[in-house]
Parts: sequence; structure tokens; C-alpha cells
Amino acid sequence: MIAGGTNVTGRYALDADGSADGQVVLSADTALGPRDEVRVEIGAVNDSIDTETITPGVVDVTVADAVVSETDATTNIYENATVAFLSTDGSADHDQAFEVETDAGAFVFAGRTGPGSQAFVFDTAARNWSGTYAVETYLADGSVDRRAAFSIRDLGLGVAAADRTVTTDEAIEGAVLANAAGRSVEIELRRRGDGGAVVARTNRTLSGNGETPFEFPAESVSSGGPGNYTVNVTDVGTGAIAGSERIRVVDAAARTAALRSAIVTEHTGDVADVVVDLTYAETATVTVGSPAVGFRANVTAADRDGDGSVRLRVNTAAAVGATGLPDDGGDVFDVRGIDGGDSPDEIIAADLDDDNRASDALDPGEYGLSVRAGEDSSDAAEDFGTLVLERPAPGGITNWVAPAGTELDDYRSVSSAIDEGRLTRAADAAVGDVVVHRIVAPGLAGEFVRGSGSETERFFALGRTEHGDTDGDQFALNVTRRNRRANAEAYRLDLNETNSRVVADPDNDTYVLAYETGDALFASDSDGDTRIPDAGDDLTAAFAVRENGTFADLDDDRRTVESEYSLVAAEIGAGREPVVVLAAANQSVTGTTTVAPGTQITIRIRSAEGVEPRFLKTARAVVETNGSWAAAFDFEEQRVGDTFTVASATDVLDAESELAAAGEVRATLPVTETDAQTATPAGSGGSGGAPEPRASGASSSGDETDASSTPPTQTTDEPNSDTVVDATRKFVGGVVGTFVDDDGETLRRRLLGFDALLSLSALTTVALFVWRRR
Repeated sequence: MIAGGTNVTGRYALDADGSADGQVVLSADTALGPRDEVRVEIGAVNDSIDTETITPGVVDVTVADAVVSETDATTNIYENATVAFLSTDGSADHDQAFEVETDAGAFVFAGRTGPGSQAFVFDTAARNWSGTYAVETYLADGSVDRRAAFSIRDLGLGVAAADRTVTTDEAIEGAVLANAAGRSVEIELRRRGDGGAVVARTNRTLSGNGETPFEFPAESVSSGGPGNYTVNVTDVGTGAIAGSERIRVVDAAARTAALRSAIVTEHTGDVADVVVDLTYAETATVTVGSPAVGFRANVTAADRDGDGSVRLRVNTAAAVGATGLPDDGGDVFDVRGIDGGDSPDEIIAADLDDDNRASDALDPGEYGLSVRAGEDSSDAAEDFGTLVLERPAPGGITNWVAPAGTELDDYRSVSSAIDEGRLTRAADAAVGDVVVHRIVAPGLAGEFVRGSGSETERFFALGRTEHGDTDGDQFALNVTRRNRRANAEAYRLDLNETNSRVVADPDNDTYVLAYETGDALFASDSDGDTRIPDAGDDLTAAFAVRENGTFADLDDDRRTVESEYSLVAAEIGAGREPVVVLAAANQSVTGTTTVAPGTQITIRIRSAEGVEPRFLKTARAVVETNGSWAAAFDFEEQRVGDTFTVASATDVLDAESELAAAGEVRATLPVTETDAQTATPAGSGGSGGAPEPRASGASSSGDETDASSTPPTQTTDEPNSDTVVDATRKFVGGVVGTFVDDDGETLRRRLLGFDALLSLSALTTVALFVWRRR
């Protein structure tokens, strides 16, 4: 018997007594290799009973990867395996008849083991089998003898290289994985292109967890030279093949790491961003500081997304008091995407110099930076830079206002609110609106980002709205009522994580604190008494950093920033009363209010008592930055003389403070002093010449509806462009409409009141008179 070119006859026992239909069995305790080529050479046959069934010669042997026995209930095998089915239950085992069917009972094929044989071999790859099958054996009378099932599984063969970029003086390492233990695998290092030439080959057996490491030494890599490679692994038993991702081999001198910026400037207590650019490298090690400045640390980062760069973040606050670092950098080192978002890059090693740790805040000054490709901090640096830490000081606090109910969830929503005019700078805020303090405070970001909880909770964990120093606090934020008279009680606004919301942008040292005036209470500093903020309160918002930690050496005159604002009553009014409109489309009703710009106001117009047909119109107006508002309505279906009421509805005004004004549909608009100087087209009337801010939501008469429309378009008369009708309209509106009698009533209104008619001939005369003068 020859196996793999070796004569192994001595390992096998021969059972060939011929008592079982001439069956010859060779057996041994030594397993054959899955790729062994096996043959049996038969020199002669001596059959004493003259029943020879074997012809002398060479018999080729098929080596099976798996065995399904007739007596096994279920057997698991893997895709592409060569399987031997054995009939071994002792009943009609030789030349055993059987059928194979799917687990659903569908017939696949029928066969026999053959004369004198108990085995049948089939190739699952050739038959393209997958899933679960069953083999049923039959007795001579055709009845079912046994049923043995087998399930064909995915081997899950895979290979992963430890590094996808290596130099010619480094080994290529990795691991082979599979869903089964004990598998024999062949691993090849192949060059991509050039016909896939094999540079090196090794054999491994998967361990009990289905894995095995591999290594192609630097000598093999160097012999292949620079280029692109893959590692291919083949399961010897099934022939399944898996390949690694591309591995780039470069000349040892070509792999580099460099700092994108030679100088990185940040404040002590904040988080510095150090961007490292990699060339033919997946990892880089950065050293921060030196013994000369009393602080030194090393960190190794891996470029997991393969974009050739790593954004390393150094938390200068977390470095204070640290005695050691975990491999992931802990709170001191982190990574972020180049665009500021999350990144698959990671910190894989970090350490602090035992002799150069920061027991107190890092002093302002210059800290050296050095970087080299790879994971060894002792390798020669390839690039150098400087981390400049500046002394932090509060930059300012400004007051803003937003409509009641405004929710600022993140910094994008803050930016959107500013762009849309819903968040504006203000010295006054209406009671009920949202007051916003924008605080610029370098030196807090490091502690802020390492905190836990929401942004609001992390902000208030760093400081409080209390007088006096509190151990560990970084700052104090106090909003107090300014005393209007001597000996008046001082009150401080109690702001906390319950009644306030903080949106932070620590990268830009900015913290936005928002609260509704109705949610916060004034607390007395003397007796703890409380009161609700009210109109007329003059307030000072003061942000001050404590004399400890990062701010310990800051000059007193740089510790505090302040701003002032006042609370006013929420009010709304019409631009002129009564509100006058024309019996035309797109009529503008305007007014002013003290509530925050961006506030949406619902304006409702209802016909007065006795007006027929009755009408109800609603529209929405938006408060402009100057406090004005405008809403557009259609009055095409109304008649001159119809009267109505104008009312408002907002989230911040109480019912008594809402707008309640009278209005009338007239033939012309009132002429003001401004109108006399600058003629306004009669079709764009308003409520007494108020400014025309953006209006929204015109509605027609009938059932109450909400809609949107554009405000009336203001136009400027061109010289000599008026028609006869235009000239007549101006003449009538500017002359007839301004005549008044002793009690102040206009001539136009008296004419309308007595139903007097101006004859067509008179109007024609006036028109011709104006035309001839023009």
C-alpha cells in the first residue's frame, strides 16, 4: 500500500479470508492526509475455493473527507466535502441499496454500494449540494432498513492579515479562521499579477477554536520585493479557498508618518487636535512633551479606514493627575474623524513617562511633538512639531432671545435658529420668552468632554449658580437682579439642569444656555425667599472662573465677563387703529410686539355684529427682528363699509394682553403725512402706514382656515407712467379723502354715510382735468 509516495503496507492489517463474498479490507490506526494519493498494489490472489473476484494490479483509492454511517442519526459535514456512505448495521450491508432525498422528502438519486462493498463515495461539490439530506437503506424485500441524515454546512473559511501595509524588512502575519477545529489548511503568499506567483507556502492545522496563526518571515517578503500581495488559504479536505485583502509591500524607506501642522495651538484645559498623515503605513506613534517641560507621553494610533490620516485628540485636562494609561488612551488620548465626526481609527497603545507626569494643570507653554510610522516609540522620529498651550480666560457672554417653546437640541439647531431669525441678539426679553446666554469660555472643554450625562448635566457639573467658591468647581454663573434702590433685596436667578438647557460646542469653547423666564425662580441671597421674574426686572448675567486648576494663575480682572438685559411685558398692538383695508386681495395688517423675533402669531379677523354676510379669516405672522409683524388677507368678497375686529393668539401672551382692535373696509386708505410725501399705490393698503415686514397666511372669507401667501409687493411709481385711472385714484384718495368738516369727519366718509353718489360725468371731468395737467 502506497500513501503519498510512501510504502505504508506495514501499518495496515489485511482481512481477506474470502468468507464475505470476497471482500478485502485494509485497516490501520494511522489517519491518511486529505491530499494523500493512495493506491493498493495487488500482486496475486490465492483463492482456495476458486471464487476470485479481485484481479491483480493497481487499485486507486479515494480519500474521503467525511463519513456518513448507516447507523448515525445525523452527521455534520462541510461544503465541497467528499463523503463516504457506509452501510454498517449488519443487514444486507454488501451491495446495499439506498436512496438520497432532501429534508423535505424530495427524491435526489438512488444507488448501491456495489458487490462486496459497504461504501459509496459522492462529491458534494460536483453535485452542488447544500442544506440537509437523508440516506435511506432498503432490505431485499424493498422495505426501509435505516435512515441516516447529514447536514452540509458552510466551513466559514477566512484569512486576516495583521497589517495591510508592510515594508520589505517586516514579516507578514495573520490568522486563519474556520467554523471547525482540526482542519488541515495550506497557506500561500501570492503576488498579485504576474500570474499569481507563489512566493512562500506553509501548512497549518486549525486548533480547537478553529483558528491558527501564520507568519511569512521577512526573508520571504524581501525576496518577493515591493508590490501587492494576497494570502490565500485552502482547506485541504474540501478544497474551499479564501483570500485576504490586498497587502501592500513597500520599500522600507518609503513608509513615513508626518504631522499635518507643525504648530498646534490650544488653551490649557482644552482638547488639542493633532493630525498625522501616513504614507504606506497603518500605524503611527506620537510623543507629546519632553523631560524639559515636565510632561511626556506616547500614543500609537491605527488608521482603520485607510484614508491615510489619523486625527489624534489630546485632552490636556485629563492628563493632569493621570498615573497610567490603558491601551486605548483612556481619557487623555482619543481619535476623531477628519471632518469632526466618529472615526473607525483607534488608539492601540499609550503610556506616560513615570518621571514626567502632570500632577497639576499643564502650564502654558510649548510642548514638543514627534511622530514616526509604526508602533515603537523608541524608533527615530520622522517629523517634529510644537503644541502651544495658551492661558485660558473667559471670552465673553452675550444675551439672545428666542420664541417661547423654542428647543435647542444641538449646535446645528442653534445655527439654524440664528439663520432663520428665531434666535437674535437682544437687550430686552419679554416675560415668557426663552432667554439665551452665549458663553465663550476656553479652558473648560477637557473636563466637559470627559464628563458623563447630557450636555446640560456636564455643564452644571463643572460649575454652579452660587456665590462663593466651591471646591472642584471650574466656574460660577450668576444671573442677578440689579438693585434699583438703596437697601433693596438682591435676588439671584436659580438656574440648573432642570429648568435650563445647555448646547455645547467645546471645540470652539462655546456654551449656549437657554431657559424660559417662567421656569426659573429668583432666590434671595439672605433668607432663601423666592419670586418669579417679572416685567421691569433689570438683570446682570456674570460668568466667572474659579481660582483653581486651569485658571489658578489668571489675573483677577480677566476672570469675569458680564452682560445686562431687562425683562419687559409681553405686548402686541396694531400699526394703526382702526385697521383699514381695501375691498381687494392681499391686504396687509401690520403691527408691533415685544415678544421675541421669530415668534409665530395667529391673526384672526371676524366680521362685526350686524355685518352680512359674516366672515372669519385667519393668517399667521412672524415677528421680525425690529419687533414688527404683518399678515396678509383677502377682502375681495367684502364691501366698503364692512367692519370687523382683529385679534391675535400667541404662546407667550395672556388673554388680556392679546391684540383686540377694530377695523373697516374702505374705498381708500387713510393718507398720513408720510403718504403725502411718498405716494403709495392704493392696492397695498395697511394699518396706518406701518412698516411692511414679511407676512404669511392670507385666508378668504367663510370657514376658518390657515393658508400661506406672500405679502403685498411695494412698488415705486415711474415718472409719467400713470394711467388716467391711476391719476384719478390718487386725486380722489389724496384730495377728497382729506377734506374734513368741523367735527373731524372726512368728506369721503360723509358721502358714504349718506349714500351720496358722485356722478360719472364728474369723475370723468376730474380724470380729464388730471390728464390734461399731466
